[in-house]
Amino acid sequence: MGQTKISLKELASVKRKNQESVDDYLNRFCLLKARCFTQVPEHELVEMAAGGIDYSIRKKLDTQYLRDMSQLADRVRQIERLKAEKFRNSKFQKKKEITFIDSYGNEIDYEVDDEYSEFEDSDVNVAELKLGPPYTCSAFTKRSIEPFEFMSSWNECRV
Repeated sequence: MGQTKISLKELASVKRKNQESVDDYLNRFCLLKARCFTQVPEHELVEMAAGGIDYSIRKKLDTQYLRDMSQLADRVRQIERLKAEKFRNSKFQKKKEITFIDSYGNEIDYEVDDEYSEFEDSDVNVAELKLGPPYTCSAFTKRSIEPFEFMSSWNECRV
């Protein structure tokens, strides 16, 4: 097939392609390693392979605890699953959330101690918060105080 051998420098410069799965990247890395005839310990190969992974994943890897390629693949898959889950959860939080609580429709008999009997028939109040300009209640604003001016008669005063 005419495959030429490659150096350690070329092997260390192998990067994971966009949209390439972890397994495909590590298989490609191992095939290239087979073309490198320099003996390299497994933990150093793991560090080289980890160096070709995206920075966002690589910064969460601690390669000193990864002994072989299968552990590296498992850890990268785990990090990618967590990133995807975080993305999905952040997408759901951006949508408008509506909460509905029906306290009267569910008639379930609970045994309640006497000390908690006052909470038995409590209501639940729900409010919806919307983004917008701040609202100031006029009852809480400061009023300017004007001095009294006395009129000619003692009983009349105006503000």
